[in-house]
Amino acid sequence: MAKIAVVTGGSSGLGLCLAELLGNQEYKIIILARNQERIDKAIDGLKAKNIQASGISCDITIESQVREAAAKVKAEYGQVDFLVVNAGEVTTKLLVDYETIPELKKDLEVDLWGSIQTSYFFTPLLVEGSKVLFVSSGFGLIGGAGYSIYCAAKAGVVNFAESLRRELLCKKIGVYVACPGDMDTPQFHNEVKGQPQWMKQDSPRKVMPVEKAAKQILAKCKGTSRFMIITGSDVKLLAIVGKLLPRRWKDGLLDGMLPRPK
Repeated sequence: MAKIAVVTGGSSGLGLCLAELLGNQEYKIIILARNQERIDKAIDGLKAKNIQASGISCDITIESQVREAAAKVKAEYGQVDFLVVNAGEVTTKLLVDYETIPELKKDLEVDLWGSIQTSYFFTPLLVEGSKVLFVSSGFGLIGGAGYSIYCAAKAGVVNFAESLRRELLCKKIGVYVACPGDMDTPQFHNEVKGQPQWMKQDSPRKVMPVEKAAKQILAKCKGTSRFMIITGSDVKLLAIVGKLLPRRWKDGLLDGMLPRPK
């Protein structure tokens, strides 16, 4: 029987790359995403590469839709062997520039609550030896001006994933969290396009091909002793060296990579 991989946000970007890599490892892929047209396009692309794939239209912030998606997977396959919690959004603006509370809560609802809700409904389908990969961000490890809500959400994903890992160790289920740097994805290009003027930089941020990032991430999803997976030299520098430096030095590093209001 084929192993089953569920990938949220799997219709494009990193999620789709991870889905393809898992499909090449003989997993049957089930994509969860909001846009049915994008789901269909992604599935057609995977099937053209001889990968078994299907999709479920699902907004991970809506309880009834996630519950129903999990029920469908359980009814048809009985279990999940690899759960990829990848769906996310990013908004770039200063905290004081948000105009409404619903707008303020958007990134939290998708990136953090959506990850928690997905885990709640799909964790019961995991079996011994299954794997769970959460996709956080380099911004889950550092704070960036203009990313306050996104940083809070992604930091929450890191800590939630670590807690869930502790809960599932007894079942020999591996739980990992990826904290990638900038990747060449539609979301990144939309993020840069929507940045306020003060965030624009003379020299572009370092961007990793998404296929390369996906391969690096998936290659490290092994065993139960590994947890955090970091890609991108800038993120590694800030996450590791930054902890050892005085705050003013870390601020200097951040200023060289990410602008702040003057």
